[in-house]
Amino acid sequence: MSVLLKHYDNYGPLGRFGSMKKVDLFAVYQQRLNEGWQPDAAQARAVMRLQTLAKALQSDMDTPPRGLWLYGPPGRGKSQMLDMFMDALPFPNKRRVHFHAFMAELHRRLNAMPPAEATLPGRRKPDLVERLAAEIAAEASVLGFDEFYLTNLPDAMFLGRLMQALFKQGTVVVATSNWNLPDLFQGGLNRDRFTPLLKLLEQHMEPINLTDGLDYRLRETKDQASTYIMTKRGESAEAQLQVLFEEYAQGEAGKPLPFLHAKRQAGSVVWATFSELCDQPLGRLEYQQLADRFQTVIIEGIPQLTSTEADSALRLATLVDILYERGHPLIVSAAVPPSQICRAGAAAQVFERTTSRLVQMTHSQGDFHQEACQSSGLPASI
Repeated sequence: MSVLLKHYDNYGPLGRFGSMKKVDLFAVYQQRLNEGWQPDAAQARAVMRLQTLAKALQSDMDTPPRGLWLYGPPGRGKSQMLDMFMDALPFPNKRRVHFHAFMAELHRRLNAMPPAEATLPGRRKPDLVERLAAEIAAEASVLGFDEFYLTNLPDAMFLGRLMQALFKQGTVVVATSNWNLPDLFQGGLNRDRFTPLLKLLEQHMEPINLTDGLDYRLRETKDQASTYIMTKRGESAEAQLQVLFEEYAQGEAGKPLPFLHAKRQAGSVVWATFSELCDQPLGRLEYQQLADRFQTVIIEGIPQLTSTEADSALRLATLVDILYERGHPLIVSAAVPPSQICRAGAAAQVFERTTSRLVQMTHSQGDFHQEACQSSGLPASI
């Protein structure tokens, strides 16, 4: 009996599972090309491996197949590949989630779990992580993680235990990331403590390289108005930001968030300085609350960060990730182009993705577009 068939007992009659239609990702990908996607050899190779995995998931297997780790620089279509795969799987016990949101959910669920009930004498109580893994495995036998990245050591150690329990349950994972597994956390403090998680993921996931594909994000920014305002030393973008604030602001100012001293807010728009947003001890949960409350965010005064300001850079990267995933408009004033904000230190690797997202979210043009292309190793003429 296949691993998915075992899971499917919780979702409906086995006969329904056995009569599932076969997945044909080649046909789906060809349809995307017909609709305007650009032919891309790296994506075509990824589709082949995704199709092989889909076929394995529908076969009669005693052990689960290895999942896939889709990696490459920003804009290579990794998220679209993941969405295409997850949408094509014709069974309900699957889940696609952004990794930031998944980690926040794990903490909420773990904190809400009641203590384990008493067991028979001599039996060990299942710990909270094992119980949480059992719940997640019952909900989804295939997990799709978009934008997998960790910088927090306690989170990595917790996730290692959770993933080990999920793999034991037969869960198959497909994930996207900007980096191959051996390259994760490069330059970070205590990187050796991340090694057990990396080895576990390498054991259960096959790497698929999309590095040599096209960068679609940079192609999409050419004809759009920019909301990235460059300021020279000693100058202020106050007047320009004020115009944009009034353009986007609608409705009365709501109740301010307790952790943020915003410069201005009205309706679904908030305007705050980089220092208030990224130099304070804020994290993923606060930024998610910010994204829940506001639809448009104005960040004033992003500086060029030094190698000693990695914490501020990582906070900015987290905030941009969350706003990007929500599709929220972003308005920025900065002292340098996106690719020069964070070029050294422990956060530089993470910030490569943030650079691309800032370019896309603010529709940066001219020198910004050229800077981003050069940072990615692509010609600025695309």
